[in-house]
Amino acid sequence: METLASARAGVKRPPNLRESVYQMLRERIQKGEIDLDEKLVDQDIASRLSISRMPVREALMQLKSEGALESTARGFVLRRFTARQMNEAFEVRRLVEPPAAVMACMRAKDAEVQGLKQLLDQADQAHAADDNAAFLRHKAGFRSAWMAMVPNQTLVDTIERFYDHVHLARLLAVADGAMRGQTLDYMRRMYEAFADGDADAARASVLAQLDGMAVRYNATL
Repeated sequence: METLASARAGVKRPPNLRESVYQMLRERIQKGEIDLDEKLVDQDIASRLSISRMPVREALMQLKSEGALESTARGFVLRRFTARQMNEAFEVRRLVEPPAAVMACMRAKDAEVQGLKQLLDQADQAHAADDNAAFLRHKAGFRSAWMAMVPNQTLVDTIERFYDHVHLARLLAVADGAMRGQTLDYMRRMYEAFADGDADAARASVLAQLDGMAVRYNATL
C-alpha cells in the first residue's frame, strides 16, 4: 500500500510533498513492487494519496531525469536499458560501492550491526518460503541499512542513481531460487564483515555480489 508515512521515515527534516512521493516511488522500485509493464500515472497516484497532481508529477520527472523512469504516451514506466548500458552501470558500481562499504564498516555501531542481522534473518526466512517479493523487500532494507552508515552523501547519491539502473538484474536474481540463495550468501558475508569490523571483507562482499549479478544478467542475453 502506498503511504507517505513510509517515505518520511528516517528523514532528518520534514520533507515536502514532492520529496515524500519521490522517496516512496524509489522505495517501491528498489523493493521490486513496480514491474516493467506497470504504468505510473501522476493523476492516479495523486488520487490514491489524496494530494494534488503537481508534486507527483515533479517526483516522476525527477526519477526520469535520474534515469530510473522513461515517459510514454500515458504515464511513466521503468526505463529499459540496453545490455551495454547495464554493463556500464555495473562497472561504475564496482568503482563506487566498495569504498562506500569500507566507510560504512569502519563506522558501524553495535546496534546498527544488530539491525543488519535482523534484516538478514528476515531475508533468510523469505528465501526459505520462496517469497520473492518479501525477499526483495528485506534485501532492500538490508542495503538501505548499511548505506545509511556511509558518511559521504555525495557518494551515496551517486550509488543510488546507478542502483536504480540495474533493477532488471535484481528481478532476474530473485526469480531464480539458486541465485537468490547466492544473494543471501553475499548478504551474510556482508553482515559478518560488519560484525567483525573487517573492511576488506566488506569490500570483497560487495564486489562478489556485483560480479554475480552481472554474470547472471549477461547469461540471459
